[in-house]
Parts: sequence; C-alpha cells; structure tokens
Amino acid sequence: MLGSLDNEVISTPAVPAAAEDDGSITLAGDTGIGTLRNGAVINSQIGDGPHGRATGDGSNDFDYFKITAAAGKTLKLATSTPTGVLDTVIELFAPDGTLLAANDDFSGLDSQITYQVTTAGTFYLAVAAYGGLPGDPFDSASGGGIGDPTPPSEGPYTLTLTSGGVDQDFFAIKLKPGDIIGAYVKGAPTYITVYDTVPREVHGSDQDASFIYPLDSPLPAGGNAVTDYVATKAGWHYIGVKSGAGAYDITVEGYRPVLQGATPVQTLYLDFDGARVNTAVFGGSGNRDLSPFAAFLASWGLTRADEDAVIDAVTAGVTENIKKDLQASGLNSKFKIKIKNSKDDDDPWLGTNVSRVVVGGTIDESGVDTIGIAQSIDPGNFETEETALVLLDVLSAPAGDSSASLNTYLTPASDRIAFVGQALSNVISHEAGHFFGDYHTDNQDALPNLMDAGGTGFATLFGVGPDGIGGTADDADVDFGDSAFIPSEGFIGTEDTLGRIVFGVTS
Repeated sequence: MLGSLDNEVISTPAVPAAAEDDGSITLAGDTGIGTLRNGAVINSQIGDGPHGRATGDGSNDFDYFKITAAAGKTLKLATSTPTGVLDTVIELFAPDGTLLAANDDFSGLDSQITYQVTTAGTFYLAVAAYGGLPGDPFDSASGGGIGDPTPPSEGPYTLTLTSGGVDQDFFAIKLKPGDIIGAYVKGAPTYITVYDTVPREVHGSDQDASFIYPLDSPLPAGGNAVTDYVATKAGWHYIGVKSGAGAYDITVEGYRPVLQGATPVQTLYLDFDGARVNTAVFGGSGNRDLSPFAAFLASWGLTRADEDAVIDAVTAGVTENIKKDLQASGLNSKFKIKIKNSKDDDDPWLGTNVSRVVVGGTIDESGVDTIGIAQSIDPGNFETEETALVLLDVLSAPAGDSSASLNTYLTPASDRIAFVGQALSNVISHEAGHFFGDYHTDNQDALPNLMDAGGTGFATLFGVGPDGIGGTADDADVDFGDSAFIPSEGFIGTEDTLGRIVFGVTS
C-alpha cells in the first residue's frame, strides 16, 4: 500500500519570551499558541530569573509557557541549546498540575515532547535544567537548590512550539478469527499500528522488534516499524501509519495458524527433573546442566515428601491458565493442547509439536541472568517446538531478598504448597505465553495479567492478595486477558493475551 502523510503546514514566527518571574503555572508566559498563532520560536534562558544561580537565590530557575489547543491537535514542543552549555528537561502539565508528559533527551534536539490532544484545553510547558526540576508547578521557588560542586547547567535555549493537524492514514482489512497479520512501513512514517473491530488500538509500534520472532516465523520485518496481530473476531480491521511527512510504502501479510488441521496437537511439557539445555537460544554460552526442582524445596520450607503435591499444584495451575481458561473463552472451538509433566508422563521432548518449560536450575548454572526466559515471542505459534526456563534461585531466595522471592510472601499463615504451586504456575504460564505469542503487559495498571512484566509487579504475578501474604484465602486468580502493553518496551494499545494464544494453539 502506497501513500503519503501530508501534515498541516505551520509557520513559526519569533515570539519574545515573557518577563521573569515565569517560573510556575500561575506565572506562565502566554505563547499565543491556539489563540493568536499555531507555531512560535522563543529564545530564552535558564538562570536569569529570581531563583537562578547567578542572579537569584539559587533554588533553581524554570520557565513556564501557556498553550491552548483544540481536540485532535498534536503539540510538538522542542528545545535546542545553541551554546551546548544548558541541558534542558521539559515537562507538560494540565492546569491542575497533573504531569502529562516529560522528556530529557531526544535525538538531534535537547528535549522534545509530542502530545496528542484528546480534550480541548490549556496546557503548561515547563523548561528546566537537568537536575533542577520544580518540586511544585505552582511555586517558582520550589526547586531543590543548585548544589555544589556539580550544579545543574544554566544558559540560553531555543524553544519551538507547534500545534497542528498531523496526518495519519488507515487501510481497512477484513479478517477471520485466527488470521495472523504482520506489517511494516518504509518511507516517512515512523509508527505503524493495528486497530481491531471495536475499533481499538491493539498493537502500535515505532520499532522493528522482529528479532524476537523465531526462525520459523514467516511474519515480515524491516522498514521503520513493524507490527503484528492475531484476529479474534471476524470483520474489518485497520492498519494505520503516522509520525512523519512524505511518501510511504506499507507491506501487510496474512497467515493462518500452522497447527490448523495438524496432528499431533501442541504439547506443553513441564520438566522438573533437571535438564541439559543449550542456552545459546537465550544468548547463553551453549549446553548447561540445570539442577532439578527437588533441590529447591527446602528453601521454601518444604520437604522431598511434598514434591509430588507441589508438582500437582503447579500442573493444575498451568492447566487452568493455558488450557481450561482458553477453552472456556469460547473464542476457538478447535483449541487443543496437552499439558504433560515429568512426574506423570514419559518425556516427550524432541517430539513433534512439543514445547517445554524447564523448571529448575540457577543463574550460575545456566549462565543466563534471569528468572524466566522464553526462546522467542511467536505471534501465531509458527515454531511449535521451543524451550523456556524458569530458574529457581531468585524465586527461592531468603525472605526479603527481593520482591521476586516467594519467601517474601510466606508466613506461618501460608499454605506453602498451594502458594508455591500457584506462583510457579503463573511464572511458567507467563514464559509459555511468550513462545505462544504474547508480549509483556503493564505491571503498573489496575488489571493483573499473566503477561505482566516482573520488576515491581511480582506480587501481582504471583497472585498475592491484599493481605500481602501468599497462600491465604484472599490470593488472586491471575489470568490471561486484556491489558495495556508495558510502555517501556515500545508498544502501544490493548493486548489480548488470551486471544493471541487461543488461535495459535489449534487443530
């Protein structure tokens, strides 16, 4: 698909800077953006106000600028520093002081914010020196002080502001449930996205992350940005591009699930016996021997006599997460998967359509610095024979060692077998979710999801309830479903982590 993005042309006349003190929302200089003009260039300086280092009390100088904009406009706000002395940080605030966006460094500029206006209103842009941010946007004296011997820089800067219409183009594609699409854009745009039938944005991307696909994936890659999606409903879907000006070339490809009509069906094998794993698929050094699950039981206050019960609990949890919940969704009547484990079943690894999760080993044994890792992210499950690791040294570390240790949540009130089974089944399901097609979801939103990233979200992933204790009656059942992509990994929109799996695992 060929086209062109033709953005509104905006002039940027020189506008004088406001007189000091302009260091708060209430004192902001009016740029005239949105009332008198749609663009402006303002030359100003950090350090010349009543709170600067040379001319004031040294608590930190900031400049605030008032902007108004209608819904649908795009604000582009950027600083450059002609002398290179000043390192700016810019922050965009709502009238009530809510921080809407911030930026420190941007390629080719000192700082830049691009903000889509959804509701007409007034906005306030603050320019400050790195290390010298305002503590209160309504108080020009709220800086923390310059500080010695490494004070924040001060000096001149140029601020360019525009508010205009930014072109974005959409193309409609009619899909069937289970259709897997991949797309990339070349030329001017730096952002490509997919909208579903609602329509809602389901995979916006400003990057090519296709290196995470397995070698067997046919999904396309290249260009400025790449996206992919697994359709869960029949109907019109939409490919969109934006962020840029000029000609573009979009390539879109569609596929059906590789397991459609295949036998045997997908098997997920949980290996608790210890294993030799070629860690090169995770960026490791090659074959490594990983110790068995039983070696870690004592660290959770359990014994070898508890091993079978814990494995049963883990297997039941994985079966609920990856089999029963997906069957119950009703999205795909042909969904089929077998869940096997090393306690109850012969080892099927290296068989056709068998992927495995090895549960055991440590960071030192594997040479891979992680808790869990999957061989790929595979939208559509084109590679049906992959490996993931769930290493147990961090998960079994002493209480308080980190939020990733199960012992942090175990007390005398805990049902230890139930909690260890629940937490491990969720971590295993998370890693299997990756090689069945899921990316990370946001661990800071209000929607617990089995694909929530780790970091500060381990308690949520483990299902720890409001009492902060694992293995008690208020523990949560964490499932696959709708959640936002984690912002730090470069994707935007709502990810249906159940829907991305349920059609790739089919027969």
